[in-house]
Order: sequence, then structure tokens, then C-alpha cells
Amino acid sequence: MMDTSSLGKSYDEFYTAYMQLNESLDGIVNEYYGGFNDSILTFSGLQDRIQDASSSVNSVKSGLQRVRRMIMEERGGLDQLYAKSNQLGAIVAILQRLEEVQRVREEIAGFVKDKQFLTATGKLVEDMKFVFDSELNPIEALSGLRQQLEKEKSELQQKIVDELQSHIYLKSPYCERRLGTEGEDEARGRQRIRRARKARTSEEAEGNVEADSFAYVEMLIESLRTLDATNAGLQEVKSTMALELSRLIDGVVAETEERNRALLSRAHDAGQAADSEVLLDFSRILFARLETVLEYHEYVLDIANHLDRSERYSLTSPISPATPMSPNRRAYTLADVWEAIKAEVLALMRAYLIAEDTTTGSGDVVAGGARDLFRMERGEGEAVEALYAPIAARFQDLAASAPDRRRELTAPAVLDEYSSVQSSLQHKLLASPDIAHAPELLSMALAFTRRIAPMLAAATPAVLSPAVRRSVGGDLAADGETDEYLQQFFTKTFLPHVQAQAARLFNELASASDAFETNPNTQFSGRPVFRSAAALVPLLQNFGTLLNSLDMFRGENWGILLQLASQYYEMSLSLFRDTLRSPEGQTYLSVRWAESLDMMQLFDKRMRLGVRDSDTQREIRQEEAMKADRSLNAYELVFDVKRLATIAQLHQTLEWLLTQLENVAAERAQALRNHEGAAAAALLKRHEADRVRVVGRFQSLSVQCLMVLRIEVRLHCMHYLDLAMREGTYHLDRDADEPEPYIHALNADISSIEEKMELCLSPEKLNLVFAGISVLMAHILIANTRHIRHFNRAGNRKMLRNILALQQNLTNIALPEEGGLDNARKFYELYDLGADGILKHIAEHGPEFSFEDYRRMIGFVCSGSGQAAALSPGRANSLMEASQSDQYESLVRQLRDLLS
Repeated sequence: MMDTSSLGKSYDEFYTAYMQLNESLDGIVNEYYGGFNDSILTFSGLQDRIQDASSSVNSVKSGLQRVRRMIMEERGGLDQLYAKSNQLGAIVAILQRLEEVQRVREEIAGFVKDKQFLTATGKLVEDMKFVFDSELNPIEALSGLRQQLEKEKSELQQKIVDELQSHIYLKSPYCERRLGTEGEDEARGRQRIRRARKARTSEEAEGNVEADSFAYVEMLIESLRTLDATNAGLQEVKSTMALELSRLIDGVVAETEERNRALLSRAHDAGQAADSEVLLDFSRILFARLETVLEYHEYVLDIANHLDRSERYSLTSPISPATPMSPNRRAYTLADVWEAIKAEVLALMRAYLIAEDTTTGSGDVVAGGARDLFRMERGEGEAVEALYAPIAARFQDLAASAPDRRRELTAPAVLDEYSSVQSSLQHKLLASPDIAHAPELLSMALAFTRRIAPMLAAATPAVLSPAVRRSVGGDLAADGETDEYLQQFFTKTFLPHVQAQAARLFNELASASDAFETNPNTQFSGRPVFRSAAALVPLLQNFGTLLNSLDMFRGENWGILLQLASQYYEMSLSLFRDTLRSPEGQTYLSVRWAESLDMMQLFDKRMRLGVRDSDTQREIRQEEAMKADRSLNAYELVFDVKRLATIAQLHQTLEWLLTQLENVAAERAQALRNHEGAAAAALLKRHEADRVRVVGRFQSLSVQCLMVLRIEVRLHCMHYLDLAMREGTYHLDRDADEPEPYIHALNADISSIEEKMELCLSPEKLNLVFAGISVLMAHILIANTRHIRHFNRAGNRKMLRNILALQQNLTNIALPEEGGLDNARKFYELYDLGADGILKHIAEHGPEFSFEDYRRMIGFVCSGSGQAAALSPGRANSLMEASQSDQYESLVRQLRDLLS
């Protein structure tokens, strides 16, 4: 390559040398790259260490210089160093104490494991007092520790409350569990309470501190007092009272089921006797346990009051001042416990006396709707898992908690700590619900109430509510008041549930999609009634028979039947209102007219006395006054024939119901007559008043339905005939081949209405709806001539054709012949007689129409041009000129003389 000749080396040799050199360099780099990299890292590390060493040397040097200066300082400087040393020592001590506080969780866990709650609370309060000291408050670094101690306090308080409830509700194996058998020492619990007060062992003593349950409960209350959480703990006891009682009952159910397993297996074969025996054993054990629970609560409240008055238990948390709990501010009282127990007892009686399940077509008893999820019992784990399988498949985190969910389902509840009485929860039933269990349950409940009466009576009068004092009965009341206690249960528990059962059955029939469809199998006067009514009547009859046959008869049970009848009335009234309400939400005109007192009186008279001419004319005059000489708008009328048919079917159904209600009321009255005395007579009198009231409401709605139908038909006639007179053409060049189109529309409308009504109403009611419409048509055709502006002979013949078409239609629909339209035909036939002929006809036959009617007809005849308006004042047309002619005036004077 260094050749200086003009040719130089060849390019191929140069490229070969270049590639060999490049490969050699690549090999060197690939072989020694790792070493180069390690060398760089090693160099960097050595450099960092040298820098750290240099910094350390500088720090030691500055420290030695500082020590040198300190040694060379005067005595005053040493004093400052000594004070600072003491301060640092105090800080170190505080830090050591804080380290000990940080280990409080493990220490408390050990105390709790050994059931030494009083020691645990003392330790926790001491540590909290240190951490929450005012001198340490500015130290923000301790906020986390303070939060930890607060959390420990909350957890410890919860554990104490859990232990307390474990003994109160007999979940601990060291609690006594009475069986309620005869000969059992019922005073043993109170003796143990007195012994526990005298010889309570401390939590440091050897042995099991739970062995003496009442002493252990007292220690737990003291622990809560140490935490200054007595009120909060008792408040939580109150808030979970209903849930704990429910779990107690579940435990008694399981125990009774185990005790009577062989008997339960033969329950289906043995029948009612086996169910009664199992239920009696369950009731005996349950009421004995509830009595024990009440004694525990009494003891807890007694201990809490004693600690409030004692200075010995004054150790409180520094977080809040110690404020002894006054009786008025106490979290709960014995009356609250009794209310919760009473709620459970009454719920159990409801569960065993009232069958709330529905029966399927195959006869199997199943729970209704969403209640399935709330009736999970022991031994039904597979069913629960099956219910939760779809959820667990979608949400894997629920699968792990399935056992807990299964336990929760046995006692589901939403607790409201502000509610005075908690709702009872569902429990597994050991016997099928039957009112035959009432004697056993009621007698056991009454005996239990008498046993606890002294305990409740010893409560402070201000705490014991009047309701509790009344409910204890037995020892606090005379013997005659025992029946009153049973009557209270009968009227306030048994009957309301029977009423709820009736309401449920009623809701089923009322909410059915075909509730207001006709049932061809149930007819009245040859016409079908609504399916809901056909289902309601057997319901009324069955409940009437049941309630009239009860031994604890007092008369209040009639209210159930009254309520069923009232509910169906409201249901019918809603149907009536909804049917007769326009899409815009306005009530149709016929409904408003039917509410008129005058119209009601006329319709009532027509129903009682039949059709009378004077009443027909009075009705027409009343309708004209309400119409107020205006045209009716289409939106004011019901043109949907289905709506009118619904009202007709409602009337027919109500009429049938009235007959059935009278039968049920008669059976009720007969049952009342079987009882003697003033009370039975008063009940009979009240029953008669109730019967009149209920029957009157149904009768009123039934009449209103029929009245609306009648008015609606008449309004249709007014509407179409008014349009025919106002908008029709009666000044024609030749005779018309057809009647006025509005006449055709009226005929079609009347025919369709009659066709529907005939399927729904009896012939008598159908005649009542359509009676008098021919007279009304005739009146409108005559009176509304004042709206005709142009009239001639061809128009008169068209009017006669209109009348004939109306007559033929009324004849075709088989309505009673009234001859009303003959009067209209005679009126328009006067036109062909001429003015003199009209006067002559009046002279020979007497007046048949009013002066105004004759005057308008003479005006039609005298109008040579055919402009025959009604000669109303102020109307300027050719007819007005004719009316002012001498001939017209002369004819009117002659007419007046004839009619006067």
C-alpha cells in the first residue's frame, strides 16, 4: 500500500487485509469485553471506598477537634453537658418505654388467651395513658402508635363484649342450660348470682376463670368499666339482642331435633300427636332458657349499676373523662330485654300457628318468592351451595366465605339499634304450622310470663313501660285478666296474620293478569262476572266459616272480611276511574254529570218507580242546563266501546257480589245470635252497621256504573244530533238519497254500544241504560232547529229521512218502543201544511209543541228564499227580513192567540 508507483497495490489484496484485520479486532473485543467491564466496575467501587474513607477521616478529625474544645471549656459548659446528658437519658427511657408499648399487642393476646381480660385492660389503659400524655402530644411520630392502641382498645372491647354475650346467651359450656322439666330448681340461677357476688375469683387465680359463669360476667363488666366502655359495650349488647336471641332459639331447635330425632322420623305417620309432643318439648326448653337469659341480663345491669356507684373501679381511659352512667342514660334496661324476648316468643307462635306457605298444584308446600333464601336450615348445606353456585362461579372470593354465608342465611337480619322492638328472624320449624298448636304454645307462654313477672315487677317503675306491666298478666293481675292476655294475642297476633294470609290470597287474585276478564263459569242473570270476583267470594266464605267457628270469639274477626270487601271495592273503584279517564288524564263528561245530585235523584227514582214521562222531561231539562247550549267536544265522550263494556261488566260483577256479601253477612249474624248477653247484642248491632256500610259502598258504585252508561249513551246522541243540526245541509236543490252522515255515525255508535251491553247486562239493566233515548233524540231534533241557518222543502224531506233512519235503527237493536221519534216526525210534517195549515192544525188538534217550536217552523215556511234561521235576535240575514214582514208578524200573532 505504500508503493509510490502510479499503479499502487491491487484493491483485492487491500480488501483481504482489511477484512482479516477487522476479524482480529472483533475476536479481541469479544474475548476481553467482560474483563474490560469488570475492570471499570472495580475501579468505580475502589473510587467510592476511597471517598467514603476520606469522609470518615474528616468526620473523626472534626469530632476530635470538638472533643478537644469541650475538654478545654470551663465548668459551666460541663454543667450544660450534664443536663443534656440527663435529657438524653430521659429520651432513651421514653424510647425504651415506647418499645415496650409496641409489644402490647402480643402481651394482650396472651392475656386474652388466658381469659385475663381485667389484666389486659389494665395493661392497655396504662400504655394508652403514657402514649396519650399531653407532653407527648406534639410528637407526630407517635400518631401511628396511638392509632394502633386505639385499634387494640376497640378489638379488646369487642372481644370482651363477645365473651359477655357468650355467657348471657348460654353459648359457653360453663353456662347452665335448663331443660324446663318438672322438679328442676328454678331458683338455682338466683342463688348462683348471690354466691358470685360474695366469692368472685380474680383473673389471676389458678384454674378456669369461666367455671363460675356469673363471676366471669362480673369480671367482664369490670373490664369494660376499666376501658370506660361500659355504656358502649351494653349498647352493642342491646343492638345485637335480637340476633343473639335468634341464635339461641336456633340452638334450642337443633337440641330439640336431636332429642326427638326418632319421633320426628315418624312424624308423618303419627300425624298431629307427634308434632305436638315435639313442639311441647321445644317450648319447655326454650322458655326455660329464655328465663335464664333474662336472669343474666338482670345480673349484668345490676353489676353495671354497682360499678357506677363504686370508687373501686374508677380507672378510666385518659381519652375521655369518667362519667358514671345515670339510669336515664343507661344503654338498655330489663324492659328492653323483655321486649326482645316477647318479640321472639310472639314470632314463634306466629310461625307455628299460621301457615304462610302456598301450595303448588301437586300439593307440595313451598315457600313463596324470595323467602326461599331466608329459610335455610341445618342439614340444608347442599341446597345453600346450590343457590350460591352461580355467584361463586363468577366471584371466586365468595367461594371461600360460603360456610360463613351459610351460617348467616340461617338468621338473616338487618338490625336497627334505634328500633324499640327488633323484628324476629326466621327459624327452622319442628312442626307444621297449625292453629291446633295454640293451646300448648299459649299455655307455655303464659306460664313463662308468670315466672318472670316478679323479676320485671322489681324493675324501676320509670323503666318498666305500661305495655310490659300489662303483658306480664299472671302474678300482677287478677285471674280474670288471664283471658284478656290470651285475647290480646288472639286479636293482635293471630287475627292480623290471618288477615295477612287473606290479603296475600287477595293480592294473588287481584294482581292476576286476567283479574278483570270475565269468567264464563260464574254467571249472574245469565251474564259472566270478573274472574277476580269469582275467586274472591270463596275466599270470603272460607274465612267467614273459619273465623265464626273459633272458640276465642270476640267479634273483631269480622274486620278481616270487611277489609277484603273494602280492598275489592277500592280495586273496583280504581278500575272505574282508570277506565273513565282519558289518555290526557281528564275525567269524561258522563262521570262528572253522574256526580250531580239532581241526576242521582232522577236515576234513583227511575230505578225504583220505572219510566215516567214527567221524569223523562225533567231529565232532559237537567241535561240541557248542564250542557249550557254548547257543542260537546269529542274528547269529552267515551268512544271506545271496550271501556263501556268494562263498566257494564263491573256493574254486573258488583251486583253479583252484593248478593254474595249478603249471604256471608247473614251467616255472620247467625253466629252472633248464638251468643247471649249485652256484648253479643252490641256486636250484632255493630255488625249490622258494618253490613249496611259495606253493601252501601258496593251499591253506590254499581249504580254509578249504570248511571254513567246511561248518561254516556245520551251524550253520544246529543253529540251526533247536535253536529247534524249545526253542520248539516238542509237547503237542497233536490231530494237527498241518504240521511245526514252524522245520523249514520250515531246509528253505528248506538248499535255497537248496544251489542256490547247486551253481552254484559241483563235485559232489565239494558232497558234502563237505553230507556228514553228516542224521546231525547226527538227533543234535540226539534229544539235544535234554532241552529239551522238554511232550510227548504228538500231539506225538510231530508230531516224526515234522518228521523226514519233513527227509528229503524232503534227497532233493529230491539230497544223498547217509546214513540219519541214519532213526535219529531209529526213536527217536521207540519212544514208541508204551510203556515195557515199549521195554525189550522193547532186549532183542530190543540198544541203539541211549544210556542218557540211553532214559531221557528212558521219561519221556515215563510222564508221564500229558504234562509230560515231560528230568528234569533241580532241575526242579520234574508230570513230576518222575512220575519219582519207583515205576513209573518200576523201569523205569529195568530199563533200566540191560539196558544194563549
